[in-house]
Amino acid sequence: MARHQLNVKEKTWIVKHMYRLEYPINVQRLWSKEINNNPPDRKTIRSLMHKFEQTGSVLNIDPPGRPVSVTGQETKDEVSSILKEKPRTSLRQMSTDLNISMSSVRHIYKSLGFNPYIPRLIHELNEDDPDRRIEYCETFLSLLKDDSDLMYRVIWSDEAVFKLNGHINRHNSVYWATQNPNVTIDQTMQVEGLIVWAGIWYQDVIGPYFFETTVTSQSYIKMLDDYFYPLFCDVPDNESFSFMHDRAPAHYASIVRDWLDEKFPARWIGRRGALDWPARSPDLTPADFFSWGYLKDIVYQKKHRAQGGKSGSPRSPIP
Repeated sequence: MARHQLNVKEKTWIVKHMYRLEYPINVQRLWSKEINNNPPDRKTIRSLMHKFEQTGSVLNIDPPGRPVSVTGQETKDEVSSILKEKPRTSLRQMSTDLNISMSSVRHIYKSLGFNPYIPRLIHELNEDDPDRRIEYCETFLSLLKDDSDLMYRVIWSDEAVFKLNGHINRHNSVYWATQNPNVTIDQTMQVEGLIVWAGIWYQDVIGPYFFETTVTSQSYIKMLDDYFYPLFCDVPDNESFSFMHDRAPAHYASIVRDWLDEKFPARWIGRRGALDWPARSPDLTPADFFSWGYLKDIVYQKKHRAQGGKSGSPRSPIP
């Protein structure tokens, strides 16, 4: 049933008694007693009072002149100014600030040529990291000139954390611009989850190996000695192979470096190795920029419960 449309006399009656009775509920009770049993709802009463206090009238008076378009040039200029100063402003925030609908804001964004760009996630770098990375790349390229097969004789190893939550939601971090600004989000590397190790070379993979707890120098050397090396010894023509790992604290322990000096004399890559590995450089090792992304895409197709402590088949993870 459609609600009764208030006439001017009824609106005036409501305003008069609201000033006397103060609360809409009191006005509704008086309406039921003096007029009828179908009083206007509280929202209607409050809206009427707001209108009266803003305009001094209960009449629906249209503003003089031609209606102003919410997507006119003045609004566009204001939107453009805000986005240039604060490019992370969301559609909803812009709609609230300018008191226009989100569809109008979206139309203005499009007409101005602004597009949403989602930032990429990267590891936070220190000031001298770029120089160390360039130095490593130049050295490695120089070695490749002297030995073009070197790339095929490196065991690239790494640990990864498989977790069920804690991912940054990049869809809530939209950056509006007329051209892709290549925005990134720095993320910390300390996370919790199941820690997995694997080593990859151009023909095969050794792993995965699952650590029960945080990787320490003792647990790492045990993995290298008891798990990795027996499998590595089965690799054909392995006498000239090199071993690579990153600068994780457990990798730098003296017992680990001594072990590598014995098993891979002058042929290991890492912190204080024959070739120094640059910090925070996952994009330089296929163990990181390929293996873990590939495996996580497979793993996260289904929900899993973490179960640590045992190593898997050396060839089962990657088809």
